[in-house]
Amino acid sequence: MRSIVPKNSYQPTAISYQLFRSCFLFALLIFSFACNSTTAKINQDKNKAALLQANQNIEKFRKGNVNIKIVGANGKTTKLNIKQVSHSFKFGCYLKIDDLAPEKLADYERDFGKLFNFAVVGTYWDFIENKRGVENWNWFEREIALAQKMNLKIEAAPVLWGTNEAGTPKWLPTEKDKLSKILEKHIETILAKSANVEDLEIINEPLAPKSDFFARNAGGDYIEKAFWKARQIAPSKRLMLNEYGVFGAVEKHNYNREKYFDLLRDLLKKNVPIDVVGIQAHANGEWFEPSNIAEELERYAELGKPLQITEFSVQTLNYDDRKTPINILGNYQSGVWNAEKQSEFYREFYTIAFGNPKVEAIVTWGLDDKRAWLPGIGLIDENFQPKPNYEMLNQLINKDWRTDLQIDLAAKDSTEFRGFYGNYEVEILVNGKRTKKIFELKKDSKNDWIIDVGN
Repeated sequence: MRSIVPKNSYQPTAISYQLFRSCFLFALLIFSFACNSTTAKINQDKNKAALLQANQNIEKFRKGNVNIKIVGANGKTTKLNIKQVSHSFKFGCYLKIDDLAPEKLADYERDFGKLFNFAVVGTYWDFIENKRGVENWNWFEREIALAQKMNLKIEAAPVLWGTNEAGTPKWLPTEKDKLSKILEKHIETILAKSANVEDLEIINEPLAPKSDFFARNAGGDYIEKAFWKARQIAPSKRLMLNEYGVFGAVEKHNYNREKYFDLLRDLLKKNVPIDVVGIQAHANGEWFEPSNIAEELERYAELGKPLQITEFSVQTLNYDDRKTPINILGNYQSGVWNAEKQSEFYREFYTIAFGNPKVEAIVTWGLDDKRAWLPGIGLIDENFQPKPNYEMLNQLINKDWRTDLQIDLAAKDSTEFRGFYGNYEVEILVNGKRTKKIFELKKDSKNDWIIDVGN
């Protein structure tokens, strides 16, 4: 049946339809822009809040109160110079000198020691024992000796790494019983060489994209067996599990976020002796949002174990030519990486991590660009000159987060101050006579420093 349209009724035309469609799309565009702007503003506020909270936490959790009592001054004018000489917090770097030109060793030692009190020394199985029964510990022992010379705390890593060729020599058998015995023997060997090592990375990257050779051939319980073996051999050592793929908005960077948390939770429920949780932070072109870093650290802190940022790096250059700057990935910042942006990322990342009271160490993964694993991640350029990220760390570690005070007591015999945890040198000047004392400002302790100037 044909429809009859009244003469006075409205009939849409092609022009009116196009006008309506254009208006609708324009309105949709405006709405979308408004939503995106709102989301961006919310994220911006979250990141500012995360950095603000981190700085407040640094003041609250990284400092302690000290009471100083002067004995023997007998009312004479007293002045104090209070200088922090080291940190309790472990600011670290991967220490590697096996391929360093001998003439650069002194520069390396100077630049390393200016910033860091903690060193990670490599124990890559294939480098140590490329041929079965033929071990080479020369480079490991040299690096340990250098770390000791610089009075650094030391971590050996990794003891077992089943997802990389560096940790799986080609001669390893695939038979379960044979491989399991060899793994036990290797753990014994590493620990025997680690008398001067405080922390041991027992397992590295069991969840990496590549299949785990040890899990595949020795069984999925090799992780807990390795930790129990290490605890049996060295009950006083601190044992760590380490993994990457936790931070960031880019899927290829955060794919282990849930899996690693679940693995740790399950192992800890079994009382596996994991003392420290290691979290890598290779940005690989992405600029992690401060709020994301803070949220993930808070979540992993809920496991109840100390956290270490075991491998931090910010790649800025193309992997193939090692020269061309790469684009910044992620939702937080945009543009192309350069040295100044890399430095700013360092400031944000270190602030957030140092601001979490469960984090006990941050390790940057390599000092110099010339031998860096990834292009541009170093703190020292190809000519061994400090980059802006080196200067940024120097500002944070040696200035902003270090206590240096001068106090004029006049005729008083006591004072108090609040400072960062670590070792201090206190110089006392009483009527021209100088006395120096060394103290440690300890966390969770009553820090009463008594200085007798009468002796």
